[in-house]
Amino acid sequence: MKIIGIEERIGEFENKPFHNVNFHCAEEFNNKDKSEGLRVSVVKVRYDVLTKTFGKELTTSEIKSLVGKYVEEFLYDRYKNVSFVEFVDSTRRLYAFF
Repeated sequence: MKIIGIEERIGEFENKPFHNVNFHCAEEFNNKDKSEGLRVSVVKVRYDVLTKTFGKELTTSEIKSLVGKYVEEFLYDRYKNVSFVEFVDSTRRLYAFF
């Protein structure tokens, strides 16, 4: 999956603070017989999950620099929340579109 957009959301909901990063991603369809083009999706990731993934707190510019990077997999916990993001390293790419 290629990250084609980033939306950082910081605020408060029901008196609880939140800090999320929405990854807007694109990938080729799996079923080429019945589809064409790219499938797009939005994946919400809590900021603390990104700090765990990278081992440090990220600045807004570092978060924005993820546009154009490739995600190998979003790992989910039992509550269907993203618990870890596996990025494709810079020496290989999963998809050759764009």
